Amino acid sequence: MVDHWADVISSEFSKVEDFIAEALSSENAELDEMCKYVIRSGGKRVRPAVCILSYLACGGKDVQVPIRAGAGFEILHTASLIHDDIDDNGEIRRGRKTLHKQYTLTKALVAGDYMLVRGYRCLGKLPDEPMEIIIKAAGMMVESEFVQKDFEHNLDVTVDDYLGIITGKTAMLIVASAVTGAYLATENQDFIEAIYEYSNKIGLAFQMIDDVLDVIGTSNTGKKIGIDISEGKPTLPTIYAMQDPTYGSEIREIYSRVPTDEDVDRALELIRMTDAIDLCYSKADEVAQEAIDVLDALPDSDYKQSLIGLAKYIVRRNR
Repeated sequence: MVDHWADVISSEFSKVEDFIAEALSSENAELDEMCKYVIRSGGKRVRPAVCILSYLACGGKDVQVPIRAGAGFEILHTASLIHDDIDDNGEIRRGRKTLHKQYTLTKALVAGDYMLVRGYRCLGKLPDEPMEIIIKAAGMMVESEFVQKDFEHNLDVTVDDYLGIITGKTAMLIVASAVTGAYLATENQDFIEAIYEYSNKIGLAFQMIDDVLDVIGTSNTGKKIGIDISEGKPTLPTIYAMQDPTYGSEIREIYSRVPTDEDVDRALELIRMTDAIDLCYSKADEVAQEAIDVLDALPDSDYKQSLIGLAKYIVRRNR
């Protein structure tokens, strides 16, 4: 089930792709081309997946309802990545040039704004409860970027600081996606609360593993390795590694300033020599298991099992 967690909604996934393409269609040829460029570059589609699976696991019957919402969340997520890449001056995303490098910065900004509008349009007819969560998630995503900036190259950053940042940066949009699916399916508050806790936990685990992959690197990540260190971002591997009794002081020295390419390579080497990666996997496993445990509140079904499989996949993925 870990490797095949999405099989049970494979037909719904294809409909999400169709809906995204339709929602982003533009009469401006270049804007249309830019939207297709970022959407077709791939992505794990975690947000539409949790929206659809949560809906079905909570007893929903009309699958067209979460498909539209799931597509909207994926569009919002993609728009946020465009803006993140511009903010970070990123060059590679999912193995391809970032949108502002492939086209221009000003056009990428406009395309990102266009996608935000289209994403929210997909979510425009939702009930009040999920809309409040979506608004909260949008605000937290912005606020967490400011908090993260405050902790760049900051040696006082703690694990709790990090968890606060990634709650807003990553987890809350996954929460909004999943809880929207639950609200569309049921009024059972125990089910909705379980989905909330589950999605928050897998969102945290997802970002932890993203941070690990930035250090260990694989041919499947599609991103430049060490970019977080280069930008001085507070990540879990770096926080753990800076506490290492043997190599921590040198890692702290590199993290405290704007590093050269040679510094980044050295920091990556040092972090890999500590137990930071093992600690990160252990923490991610712990959080993912907590996510799985809260699903006990839901009735058993293939969709619940897929949610469990998704949690396990998140901490064992290599991209």
